[in-house]
Amino acid sequence: MKIGIIKKWDQLKGWGFIEDLNEDEDYFFNIANVRKGIVIKEGLKVKFDVTVGQRGDEAENIGLV
Repeated sequence: MKIGIIKKWDQLKGWGFIEDLNEDEDYFFNIANVRKGIVIKEGLKVKFDVTVGQRGDEAENIGLV
């Protein structure tokens, strides 16, 4: 699993980007890929897996560190 910070979050659209803390990489994510019960906000530290989506690498299985 990777560790990152929620860099951008659009609550109305239900998507955002996670900045990987170990690599210079940002990953797109959708609210559907966040574990239940977690309230997403910018600056939140999270752990996540990476999968290949329709437009490239995406974060999934997003949970709290």
